[in-house]
Amino acid sequence: MTTFASSSRPLRLTEPGELIAAVPALLGFTPIRSLIVVSLSPSLDSPGTATVGAVMRHDLLLPDGDDPVPDVMGAAFARFGTVCARDGADAVLVVLVDPRLDRPDSPAVPTARRLVDDLAEELAHHGVDVAGVHAASEIDTGREWFTLCGDAGCDDGSRGTVPDPSASPVAAARVYEGGLIRRSRTELAEVLEPLSLPVRSRVAGYIDDAVDSRDLAYEFAVRSGGRDHADRLELETVLDRIADHDSGMELLAPEMAELAVLLSNPTVRDALLGLAAGPYADAAEGLWITLTRSLPDPERAEAAALVGFGAYVRGDGPFAGVALGVALESNPRHRLADLLDQALQAGLRPDTVRGLADTGYEIAARLGVPLPPPDSAG
Repeated sequence: MTTFASSSRPLRLTEPGELIAAVPALLGFTPIRSLIVVSLSPSLDSPGTATVGAVMRHDLLLPDGDDPVPDVMGAAFARFGTVCARDGADAVLVVLVDPRLDRPDSPAVPTARRLVDDLAEELAHHGVDVAGVHAASEIDTGREWFTLCGDAGCDDGSRGTVPDPSASPVAAARVYEGGLIRRSRTELAEVLEPLSLPVRSRVAGYIDDAVDSRDLAYEFAVRSGGRDHADRLELETVLDRIADHDSGMELLAPEMAELAVLLSNPTVRDALLGLAAGPYADAAEGLWITLTRSLPDPERAEAAALVGFGAYVRGDGPFAGVALGVALESNPRHRLADLLDQALQAGLRPDTVRGLADTGYEIAARLGVPLPPPDSAG
């Protein structure tokens, strides 16, 4: 699986060990059996230095013996090249993390070098150089790293130990900004793990009644004030539930079923996208996560898509990928989740999809519901 992340903060990493230690903070989790590509662009402010752009990760699949590089890796390399070219990157740094790469004379090193050669060849088509390739068995304090290059053009022989990843300046910056660094990608998935079957079954038992009640209420609201009036009442109900949940109030099964039905209203759902870039983003995400874990399929897809969008907008590509995967697994035809997933897999930056939050704010304003403007400090 491919993961994309990005860094908007200035980084000063002068040694390979510092780069390797910074990878968990750049991705938001500690990768295992992974190929990580960090794109670099010339800095306009400081000549002779580079700016970190997209950070790309893919499950590391090493070829067996003399077998060719797996097609799935070749496809990932092509995506990486496209992203680098689009972002104006002229070089990359590569990190390989795999228990089989525990020392420079490991039997896996020759096949890893062939993999790097293929990556370098693909990137060269886009005018991108491989500035360095480093390998480690895992990203942990004191683990040995070594330089690993084939025909990629960098010097072999360098080696050292990985400093404490939790003490990395990049990790400190991420924590200061309120971000989390999880121990693995599995831990990311556990955030959205469904609750026990009895809990979800209890909520599912109220879905049909919630649909019937909503249809009657919506029809009455349309007759009394028009469709915008009906949509406004539903949006206000969801906002009230967000406030209740954020205050620590436990939502009952009938209320969660009601929310599942209200989120199926595209106008309401799209208006709620406006919360992802504003001061209520965390409160909204808390409710979306609770619903993703509590609702049955396919209803949980709406909440998971909202989680994915919020993570995408704030630059947390790994969590966005997990959430969008949950949404598409729950409902393979979910249009918003599919759109966002395609954008994420193409390496599009968060500001590319952020316009959906602005549109959500405008929809809410049209309905007469005052949401705080995106990126406001209210």
